[in-house]
Amino acid sequence: MLLFAGNYRYSLDEKNRVIIPVKFREVLNAENIDKLYVVKGDSHLFLMPFPVFQELYEKLKNWDFTKEANQNYVRLLFSDAFDVTPDKQGRIMLRKEMCEEAGINGEVIIIGVLNRMEIWAPDRWNDFREKSTLQGFSANLDVHSQQ
Repeated sequence: MLLFAGNYRYSLDEKNRVIIPVKFREVLNAENIDKLYVVKGDSHLFLMPFPVFQELYEKLKNWDFTKEANQNYVRLLFSDAFDVTPDKQGRIMLRKEMCEEAGINGEVIIIGVLNRMEIWAPDRWNDFREKSTLQGFSANLDVHSQQ
């Protein structure tokens, strides 16, 4: 089962590589997953195991592409996405321009979010945490009715 939780702080090395947390690598290894996709988000980077990226593809390929908003969403999501395979030390290389757009420079916070990971610049992660509450989000979710 793909389940990522927790947050970890790491530094990018001189080649713009970052290590995937050991706990996350254990999850990937247990599922025999070695390919990941890096996808640009609005304020961070998504790090999706290949099966999760494939599920996303399967959902989005059936969207109505006569709608401009659908076209634009898929363009933005897939145009900068790229696959990576961790090296023997568990490191992946991030594209410099994607890091710059996400405000990543030097240190990162890698968080687990259900079946994917996210890579944040520490200041953007801290800003998000300061402005966000579970209660504030849960008011807009219908989590209890799906039991």
